[in-house]
Amino acid sequence: MASGPTFDGPPTGPRPDPAVDVAGFFQHRDAVVKEKFVRIETSKIIKEKLKLCYLREGVNHLENCSELATAYMDSLRGTGIYKIHNAHHARDVVKRGGQL
Repeated sequence: MASGPTFDGPPTGPRPDPAVDVAGFFQHRDAVVKEKFVRIETSKIIKEKLKLCYLREGVNHLENCSELATAYMDSLRGTGIYKIHNAHHARDVVKRGGQL
């Protein structure tokens, strides 16, 4: 990830109050969204590499692609993808009258 554009991360400290500092609030939100997009795209790149490794290695993919699989699972942590999927699942279960 050394190549590519760089940007300033979100300011450390609490998020600015939108009623007091509107510009600071939106700058903070933009920085957080940029970081999330970078994490998501990094996960997508690792996923594509993992797919190619599975296809290339065939029956030996469990041994030869384990580092990529671990890196992919680590990259998914904190991206919010599971929260999105679980929210849809929870809403469907509640609509059917079931419990979570």
